[in-house]
Amino acid sequence: MKKELLFEIENQISALGINAVKGEKTDLTIDAELLDASFSTGKKKLKYEAMILLDESDKAVRMYEKTTELSAGVSFGMSGETSFQSGSTLMRKVKSVQYGPEGKVVEYNFDIGAISKAVKSAALAQGWSFKTVIFKKNAMFR
Repeated sequence: MKKELLFEIENQISALGINAVKGEKTDLTIDAELLDASFSTGKKKLKYEAMILLDESDKAVRMYEKTTELSAGVSFGMSGETSFQSGSTLMRKVKSVQYGPEGKVVEYNFDIGAISKAVKSAALAQGWSFKTVIFKKNAMFR
C-alpha cells in the first residue's frame, strides 16, 4: 500500500512540473529552484524544498516544507503574497513583477500551496492521514 501511495504522490507532484525523488533520509524529497533570474542591477532566487515521509505504523504522511527567497540589487515593481491556513497546512501563493533599467526583468506567479495540497489529496484518497511538520527531523526516517 505504501508503494502505491508513493507512486501516486510522485505523479501528482510531477503533474505540477516539480520533480520528487526518493530520498536517503526520507521517502521523497523535493529540491526545486522555482526562480533564478539575473539582471543588470541584481538577481532574484526562489528555492523550495520538501521532505515527505510515509509512516506505515500510523498510516500518516508527514511533510516538511521550506521556501527561501534571495534578492540582491535594485529593481522596482510590485509583488504580492496570499496565504491561508487549513488546519496545520499553510497554502501560499506568490507573485511578482520587477523592473530594472532595461524594462521588465522578472515576472513569476507560483502556487506553492498546490504541492502540499496534492500530497494531502493523494494521502486522504488512500485512507492515510496528512500532517504538516515544522521540524525537518519529523519527516525523516528514525
